[in-house]
Formats: sequence, C-alpha cells, structure tokens
Amino acid sequence: MELRLNVLRGVLTETITLEKQSQGIKSNKQLFKLLEKRKNASIRAANEFKAAGREDLTVKENEQISVLQSYLDTFDVLTADETVAAVEGIVRFALSKGAPPKKETVRVQLFRPATEDRAEGPLCEKIVDERLVTQTIDRLIAEVASQYGSLGKART
Repeated sequence: MELRLNVLRGVLTETITLEKQSQGIKSNKQLFKLLEKRKNASIRAANEFKAAGREDLTVKENEQISVLQSYLDTFDVLTADETVAAVEGIVRFALSKGAPPKKETVRVQLFRPATEDRAEGPLCEKIVDERLVTQTIDRLIAEVASQYGSLGKART
C-alpha cells in the first residue's frame, strides 16, 4: 500500500509542477504519457542499480514499474491493427484525391483536432504507439513514392 502511495505522490508532484509551468495534464493521453515517462525512468534506474550491484534498489524500482504498469493498463490504447488501419485510411483518402500524400500532411490529418468545418483526425486524443504511426507512415509513403516514382511523379 505504501508503494502505491509513493508512486501516486510522485505522479501528483510532477502534475503540480506541470500545472505551475502552464502545461498541466488536460487529457488521458497526457496522463498516459506522464505515467509512461515515469515507468521508463524507473526501468533505466533499475538497470543502473542492477549494474551497480544494488539489488535492494533494483527491487524497489521493479516494484514501482509494476505499479505504474498497472495504471497504464487501465487506459484504452489503440491496437497495432487499429493504428495501421487509421494511417492507411488517411493515405488512401489522399490518393483518392489524385496525389501522393506527404508524410507531414498524413501526420497532421491523423492527429488534427475538430474544427467547425472539419472532423477530428482518427487518432486525435487517442493513445497510440507513436513509433508505429511513424513507421507505418514511412512504409506507406515509400510504397506510394515507388509507384509514383516510376511515373516520374513522386513527391515527399
């Protein structure tokens, strides 16, 4: 119980610090990223403690990692298939307009917030694996570029 309390205190402290810097947590996505950042810091610390032969501190960090992971597991994270489908949908839409899409345009369309005249992007405020998004965009753009490149029409 004390371990969970200590982890929560650390998260609250960081949240308060962000609030004071006008960067407060305003969405589940931001909270998820904060918890993920703290978990990754604990993983690095545990590895350093293990290398230094400090088993007591390694155990403590691993326990914190478990607590943080239990909080992370409560979030609704898009699956790899859902993420890839969203990226493919934006690329297909761009192609239907007659031009190969640009990487940055695809990213903007995926994450754009809703406006009066536009719906939000399919990944707006969704919790996704950012590396998978980037890898998928890169792969699809390369495929499209190679198809258009053979026609002399490639754009990046």
